Amino acid sequence: MSYFLNTYRTPNPGKEAEVIEGVQKSMESLGVPGLVSVTISPPNAHLESTKVTAVVPLPDANEVDALMDAIFGNNMAALKERSELSGLSRQENMSLSRVRATNIDALKEFDPKYIMRRFFQPKMGKLQAFIDLMSDWMSDVDLNFAYNISTPVGGQITSVRITHITESFALMQELHDNIISDNRLSEQQSLIERPGVHSLGRITYSKRP
Repeated sequence: MSYFLNTYRTPNPGKEAEVIEGVQKSMESLGVPGLVSVTISPPNAHLESTKVTAVVPLPDANEVDALMDAIFGNNMAALKERSELSGLSRQENMSLSRVRATNIDALKEFDPKYIMRRFFQPKMGKLQAFIDLMSDWMSDVDLNFAYNISTPVGGQITSVRITHITESFALMQELHDNIISDNRLSEQQSLIERPGVHSLGRITYSKRP
């Protein structure tokens, strides 16, 4: 069973580039693979500020322990080293998620540019049915993209995030059109409480394991 850790930061006005660079350097200093992205089309752009999100893949529970030890161990030296980065942000947090299905490891020579995160809330008792449907659906799409289906370790217990990563904006749009025209959309709607929401980001840094 694999996991990933997201860190979220909302830069102070005018500090976006410094936060992006700082997050990248932080990942490099920890020696971890992953992505850094910046929101370019959030669900409520008129109400939300730009966010910088980092993703660190963790192959198993032991790697979760190892990363937490690296962050919080040694008298929290890693956190203290990042205090300047925290000072550039007006909000920051982290979130651990469990991977339910993905094809990322199968992609070779993939140059990620855009990331779409879609958030759904399946009905009670329908979580696994929803995950199974979306896993089969994503594996059937004949396009060059990465997907990841995950559930958060904390938060709403029936929440599901479906992540799509593409090498171009045009391909992301083609993927979106493919999904909304699929006959399985009605089955998806029958398994969720309400329509999902999505957020588009531009990937600024990527390092594979």
